[in-house]
This record gives sequence, C-alpha cells and structure tokens, in this order.
Amino acid sequence: MAPKRSLTDVMKEENLNIRGLADKSGLSEPTVRRAVRGDDRGRLNTTSATAIAKTVGLNVGDINWPGGLANGGRPARSGGTYTRRSG
Repeated sequence: MAPKRSLTDVMKEENLNIRGLADKSGLSEPTVRRAVRGDDRGRLNTTSATAIAKTVGLNVGDINWPGGLANGGRPARSGGTYTRRSG
C-alpha cells in the first residue's frame, strides 16, 4: 500500500493554491484552508474531502488529512444509549 500523500504536496504538483482548489472543487476557501492546515474547530467532513480528492484525481484515502476526517468515513453515531420503550 502506497503511503498517504500530503495535500500541500499534491496542490503544488497540480499548481493549485487554496483559492484555485476551492474554485475547482466547489468548496469555500475556509473549508479548503481547514483541509490544508488542519483545524481544532472541527474535522473536515467526508463530503468535502471527497470533493477535494476528486479535484486532484485521488481517492480520499490517498491523502493525509492534517486535521483528520469527521467520522472517519463511517456514519455518525449519536453517542446516546438506546432504550426500548415498552408499550
């Protein structure tokens, strides 16, 4: 399995800056900036990561996302306890 690639390296290879990647992927500049830098305000969601990966011709799993991805590609969990109602 090939090592994951840095998003900044991929952007350099594709001659893209944050604005260019945002324009091509259809995402906002703050979202792309968060993807590139990582951000403690929240992880990048998988929909945004997919849009970025498709734009640069890669799969989401091929890129090292500095801040990680929300849900790691799995459906969200409520974290609550399931209780069955009687009745």
